[in-house]
Amino acid sequence: MRLILTFCYFLTTATFAQKAVFLHFNPKVNGIDFQLNTNYTALDGKAFKLDHFDYYLSEFLITHDAGQEINLDQKIVLIEPENHTFLLGYYDINTIEQLGFSVGVPKKWNTQSGAESQDISTYPETHPLSFQSPSMYWGWQAGYMHMIIGGFSDSHSDGDPDAYFELHNLGANNQQLVELNVTQTNTSANQIDIYINCNIEQWIKNIPLASVAVSHGEVGINKTILDNVQIEPVFTLANSASFGEIDFSKIITWTENQILFVKWENMNEGSKCKIIDQQGRLAQTQFMLNTEGTINFKNLSSGFYLVQLENKNGDLMQTKKIIIH
Repeated sequence: MRLILTFCYFLTTATFAQKAVFLHFNPKVNGIDFQLNTNYTALDGKAFKLDHFDYYLSEFLITHDAGQEINLDQKIVLIEPENHTFLLGYYDINTIEQLGFSVGVPKKWNTQSGAESQDISTYPETHPLSFQSPSMYWGWQAGYMHMIIGGFSDSHSDGDPDAYFELHNLGANNQQLVELNVTQTNTSANQIDIYINCNIEQWIKNIPLASVAVSHGEVGINKTILDNVQIEPVFTLANSASFGEIDFSKIITWTENQILFVKWENMNEGSKCKIIDQQGRLAQTQFMLNTEGTINFKNLSSGFYLVQLENKNGDLMQTKKIIIH
């Protein structure tokens, strides 16, 4: 009996090992990488551009390895246009089958009446629920804004976004649950990446941006845009998701005097090199202008980083872990 139990223990430990799980919520408009202050076309055919677009994700639920669940109801992150990759955590996982999450700040933290709420000034500066710019907080009574979006929309149908708008939505009951069947990317033996597109044109579907002006609240148009998260394909699995480990052979990295050098070869589709810190935050970005070359990153603090090379569609091509001493 002891022999059987010992065998089962080693089988289990051999099958499941701690892996870093990274989530990527790539902002897109009509399949193209989103950038602030850039003109795009909404589903109604009108031009628009955004000067801010931020939202909270929380209450993550990982379903893995034939239906096992990991409930991360204390996890909350703030997604921004240039900060949409983060480390979910380290878990004993082989295959992730489904990912659940809420869009918005859960009731327990949202307003003064929340069971775990606290004054915003008591959070550390680096906490997602601390002060942000632009602000994600409407006060102790009204609570946090689940999602904020603002910019200009074309009011004259001439292709020029001229009418300013803001939608900053609140409400202790306006969080939206999302569940996605996912295909993971096995980046290495101890790292899993999941790539999800945030389709902005679907999020603003049926929202008359050119005429909404400035609207802060929890009903009407602000509720409608949050409802879109469930009734429209706002969050979808990215095409870059795949099985099999990524080949590191085209990336060479080295450090000298706390400067990180990244060299690549034969990267015909390469576009951008990102440095992700150990908290999953974007530390630095540089563009790759040729099929081969070398770039350097300065002023990186000591610690663990990911070097990621992306193509023009924002899909991951190569990734590599490095440590700055």
